[in-house]
Amino acid sequence: MTINEQSHLPYTNFDQLPINGQWRHGKGAKVLRDLNPYDGSTLVEIPHANRDDLDEAYRGAQQAQLSWASLLPGERAAVMRRAAHIMEVRREEIVAWLIHESGGTRIKANLEWKAVHGVLLEAATLPYLVEGRILPADIPGKESRMYRKPVGVVGVISPWNWPLQLTVRSAAPALAVGNAVVVKPASDTPITGGLLLAKIFEEAGLPPGVFSVIVGAGSEIGDAFVTHPAPRVISFTGSTPVGRNIAKLSAESSVLKRLELELGGNGPFVVLQDAELEQAVEAAVFGKFL
Repeated sequence: MTINEQSHLPYTNFDQLPINGQWRHGKGAKVLRDLNPYDGSTLVEIPHANRDDLDEAYRGAQQAQLSWASLLPGERAAVMRRAAHIMEVRREEIVAWLIHESGGTRIKANLEWKAVHGVLLEAATLPYLVEGRILPADIPGKESRMYRKPVGVVGVISPWNWPLQLTVRSAAPALAVGNAVVVKPASDTPITGGLLLAKIFEEAGLPPGVFSVIVGAGSEIGDAFVTHPAPRVISFTGSTPVGRNIAKLSAESSVLKRLELELGGNGPFVVLQDAELEQAVEAAVFGKFL
């Protein structure tokens, strides 16, 4: 495999958003200061996207998806494999972003890198698994056939804690089978939750407009991200109250949508009476710190 001759240079210009195939500043009035949670330093300042930006991203995704879905399965699979290869070349750069933006330890960042790399490799197999069926029919000389096709556009809202993994696990499979994707990452992790992945996919040869990232305040574009008529699927990972509101908004939308919601996020740590207490404490502290 080969990657472009600029590949050894670090990715830059994270103050811009990939919207409908172009990297540009959002048109919103506010600016997001992306902070390093360890020392409070500013990593980048990103002008917010507004509803016009959101509409352009979704409309562009609808158009770009048609030609992307028409590609041969092997062509879409090749993009996923190239993205995985780029992750290998840029491993330290990606791990560094996960540490500095999300506040993760190096252990955690490397675990997340491995998970994302694995998802991309698995996504490369998915274009070949889109199979139809021949169904029994009661009409003589006739047969019923079922075909599977992409839904079109998928909207992904991802959280801050495992930002790259919790974006790519929805985005990569959706892309692999011919959908376009628009991502709204958490405001705490706009780079590792979306912009970094956009750079990787772009370098891997994903066509312009197939993957867009919208960074903006939930109060301004959050509801519109769900209710916009373009996305047929909304994938959300986050809190239960927000998930309930997304379900409500989806039900009120003019277009029937499928929801994929992973809600909650607080895992209980149960220590039984016969446990080794010191060992349990060590495990609990390590798990929480990780």
